[in-house]
Amino acid sequence: MKIGIIGASAAGLYTALLYLRRCPKSEVIIYDHADKVGKKLLATGNGHCNLMHLPFSEKAFNHPDFVRNLMLFHSSAEMMSALHELGIETLQKGELVYPLSFSAASHVRFLWRSAEKKGVKFRLEDHVKDVVGTTVISERHRDYFDKIVFAFGGKSQENLGSDGSMFTVLSRRGYSVTPLRPSLCPMYSPDVGKSLSSVRHGAKIRLMDGHHCLYEEEGELQFKKDGLSGIAVMNSSAYYVPGCMLTADLFSSIDLRLLTTMLQRSYERFGDDFLTPYMEKALMEFVLQNQKIGAESPLNQRDVARIAEFLKNMEFRIKGLYDFDSSQVTRGGIDINNVNSNLQSRIDANHYFVGECLDIDGLCGGYNLGFALLSAMVVGGCL
Repeated sequence: MKIGIIGASAAGLYTALLYLRRCPKSEVIIYDHADKVGKKLLATGNGHCNLMHLPFSEKAFNHPDFVRNLMLFHSSAEMMSALHELGIETLQKGELVYPLSFSAASHVRFLWRSAEKKGVKFRLEDHVKDVVGTTVISERHRDYFDKIVFAFGGKSQENLGSDGSMFTVLSRRGYSVTPLRPSLCPMYSPDVGKSLSSVRHGAKIRLMDGHHCLYEEEGELQFKKDGLSGIAVMNSSAYYVPGCMLTADLFSSIDLRLLTTMLQRSYERFGDDFLTPYMEKALMEFVLQNQKIGAESPLNQRDVARIAEFLKNMEFRIKGLYDFDSSQVTRGGIDINNVNSNLQSRIDANHYFVGECLDIDGLCGGYNLGFALLSAMVVGGCL
């Protein structure tokens, strides 16, 4: 059997290794227009490579029923076993699983070397121009295969290898492509100024569409010169709709009455510096300016109560998402109705899909890299 894999992504590498454990005499060729394998993988987990999330839940994905069906055949425990069978030793920090090396670079090198030792051929810096049945036509080669696996990712972070060009190729071949947009990215807001850039504060954030809460999470709110970021905000971006608003409770563990009392006592002790024990100077100035409170006159209890209410319910209008280069994953891709439960194409039975090129994306915290493994286990076991 001769297998062609388009994309030296985590999903592509996992598929090759898992398939060759079952069929060691097969020939596998992996294409990628980048000069190195796993370039996007190098950036995961802040360079530590968050392999997956335990427990691995379908609820973290945009199509939970689809992911749930895949998990019926491969549980979280089996996903962990698959990693160990490949020789990947792991380290667990809370619910997050990392390689024992705690290094994305060493993990990528291990996958690359393991694949080479099993005889995988890499066609790097070779852009695939077309796929006709089981023929792959690249800039430098024309190869014929028995099966083809698409593992080319989405359109996020083009400098790491995801340019989205394969979606155009496949749409010409009859595949439906769900519109692409950035996900797990910062969001623009006109209510944030340059003075808040780089300020961080813990908060419970809610993404609201009118009175309907689209998503909520406790985490670190990071201010940018023209928007908002942080893991909670980036997760919220997956649920973005035009016209939505983000609210932030900067003291979610303290109820409004107690916070008002605490601020009043602080004002009585420290005067104009009463917010200093609670937040950075830039954020303090932003709060006072927003509430139109200056230093020329003393505050009364009503002023303090108003500040407390604002801190418990800051509102930021969301005017859009940052671009693909600022996003961790792509929402959209090959329509899941184009594949069956084995991730085999309904358009061409010799085509399979793994990883982010499918219209499947999850939240931060190892879900997307976990889906790369899960989809590779499905395809690697049925090629």
